Amino acid sequence: MSAPTSEQVLDALRQVIDPDLHKDIVSLGFVTKAEVSADGDLDVVINLTTPACPLKAELEAEARRHLEALPGVGAVKLEMTAVMRENQRPAGNLGANIKHIVAVSSGKGGVGKSTVSVNLACALAHTGARVGLLDCDIYGPDIPMMMGLAGQPEHGGTPDAPKLIPKERFGVKTMSVGYLLPEDKPAVWRGPMVHKLIEQFLSDVDWGELDYLLVDLPPGTGDAQLSLAQLVPLTGAILVTTPQAVATFDVGKAISMFQQVNTPILGVVENMSGYVIEGMVEGGQAGGRVHLALGNREEVLDLDPEGRFRTVVHMFGQGGAERLAGRHGFPVLGRIPLNPEVRVGGDGGDPVVVSDASSPLAKAFTEIAGQAAQRIAMQAFASLPILD
Repeated sequence: MSAPTSEQVLDALRQVIDPDLHKDIVSLGFVTKAEVSADGDLDVVINLTTPACPLKAELEAEARRHLEALPGVGAVKLEMTAVMRENQRPAGNLGANIKHIVAVSSGKGGVGKSTVSVNLACALAHTGARVGLLDCDIYGPDIPMMMGLAGQPEHGGTPDAPKLIPKERFGVKTMSVGYLLPEDKPAVWRGPMVHKLIEQFLSDVDWGELDYLLVDLPPGTGDAQLSLAQLVPLTGAILVTTPQAVATFDVGKAISMFQQVNTPILGVVENMSGYVIEGMVEGGQAGGRVHLALGNREEVLDLDPEGRFRTVVHMFGQGGAERLAGRHGFPVLGRIPLNPEVRVGGDGGDPVVVSDASSPLAKAFTEIAGQAAQRIAMQAFASLPILD
């Protein structure tokens, strides 16, 4: 039996449809190599939109299945790569070497926005993406502590164009006003000073080539948010909320602000989404019960055959993220339960996606990072013509 032709290989791969872009991977330009040897061995390269693509394994398995089904095929060498597409931006603009600048914002403080920023940055870097994290929370810069970094950044560049070198850990380049001021000195600055500092963080820091720059913004809709949107074309914003009504109400204001400055909302992350209580009654048996006092109510739980019980207490309510997403038409990227491990990692400078990478918490952050990367890739493609 004769070996398949390159066109037959491409026809087989045309059966692999990207579920987000709703086109086959050949039409999308994902197949960058499709070579066939004389004895029918295949050498195929599929280039995805992001190293953090959550569908990579599924697409690879489907492509391999179609290739191995070709008549006369020999060994199949299939390589999955990723080269980021970037948003269209004016030449010479600030952040010219950064493919995607993403704001991480919230309507109010205390919802875990910086915790989400740090863990998402580390999760994206773990996939092989080039990631930076810019702390624009001028009045409460927490990124240095959460990343386990301190001290003045080093200087680089040239005498004519000096640059600050980002401090790096876990594969994430970081910059913060917290590196520049003594720990006990507050930043008592007016709006124009905040604007200038953010501009310098974008122009006078040697970020190098980045796939993603996550920008941790202060709560609310103030000077930092407006300055960032004015200085650079943002790929989008990730909003962080807790389930409670007051948090989602304030996020609504942030949504309106980003809409006014033409910044797409990539999605919302619901933090502190329930607290898991579990334990074991010594000597307990299946059919036994345990009574839990939960504030002004009591919950009765059945024991399993090992005498264990488990429940989720929604301390801040339920469904806040879903209501926001449904009202404004963007997705819920994921939910993070209330767990002391997240706080310990933040206080100790070891984000949970690094310190306990196999834990359910770390997996939740990793899935959110994948969903965000997927949304960013879809948006980048939306700005480019795709030929049928």
